[in-house]
Amino acid sequence: MVTKNIPNIIVSRLPVYLRALNNMQTQGQQTTSSQELGEFVSVSAAQIRKDLSQFGEFGKQGTGYNIAFLIKKLGEILKVDRVWDVAVIGMGDMGRAIARYQGFTNRGFRVAMVF
Repeated sequence: MVTKNIPNIIVSRLPVYLRALNNMQTQGQQTTSSQELGEFVSVSAAQIRKDLSQFGEFGKQGTGYNIAFLIKKLGEILKVDRVWDVAVIGMGDMGRAIARYQGFTNRGFRVAMVF
């Protein structure tokens, strides 16, 4: 993928699309249309297509988008397809709670250091 200047507004919508697609996948859905995804996130189908076209072709007219594939590609674009090491600074009650919380692992964060 060639790096190009993507407007911030488009970048800000991508996590919303990703969250919606994850919800659809959890419900057992395998494909979606730009119309359906747009209704789910309150964005027009045309805007969905325009936003995604900034990063390549992901769907086929009349067939829609493969949800698993689109989740994978959006994860790569947003760099959430990897584990990020983080440091917790401050080991008071809040710092300890954050360091012990396992939910960050599901989101791709690993507490590597605490100070």
